[in-house]
Amino acid sequence: MSLWMAAMWGLVGSAVAEALNLSGMMRPTTESGGRWQWPWRDRRDAPIVVFAVLLRTVAGTGLAAAAGAGGLATTAFASFTFGVAAPLVIAKMFDQVRVTDQPTDGAPGGPDGEHDDAA
Repeated sequence: MSLWMAAMWGLVGSAVAEALNLSGMMRPTTESGGRWQWPWRDRRDAPIVVFAVLLRTVAGTGLAAAAGAGGLATTAFASFTFGVAAPLVIAKMFDQVRVTDQPTDGAPGGPDGEHDDAA
């Protein structure tokens, strides 16, 4: 499968995932009087939500294209699945990043004054 075909199937998969996500956020509630409503409270929040949806869609397209280029996604279904799963895969990758607290006393390193970059 070509890179462009993998990217297009990833785009379709991520668009389906985002459509399902948006429809889940638009469900009628008791506070909306049983009406369907957009997932933002104020119209000024709409561009932020749209940007987040577009960003996740582009991430799905990119992940499927990378999987296709690397030979991991060889069928349309595999590329579609990478597009659907992209937000979860990327979130799990960022969960693996270890965040450490910086020293608050202004000391440049460890107890003996040396900085340990191998951690």
